[in-house]
Amino acid sequence: VVSTDGGKSWGTATLGKDLGKYSWIQWRYPWKPGKAGAYRLMAKATNRIGESQPSGRLWNPSGYMWNTVVKTEVNVR
Repeated sequence: VVSTDGGKSWGTATLGKDLGKYSWIQWRYPWKPGKAGAYRLMAKATNRIGESQPSGRLWNPSGYMWNTVVKTEVNVR
């Protein structure tokens, strides 16, 4: 799912082709901002049994098993 308002609401993204276990899956989410300004976009995965990525991340110095909501700051002009 994707949020365009910093996590207040979530919308469903369209998933691309599943290339197998442990592979990345591309996704699409059409979005047209209502006005210029700063936005926080967030993407969160949910598996088949309803488990979802947490908002906070667990410290992992090696970077393995990265599992958190991805947040991206965007400025619209």
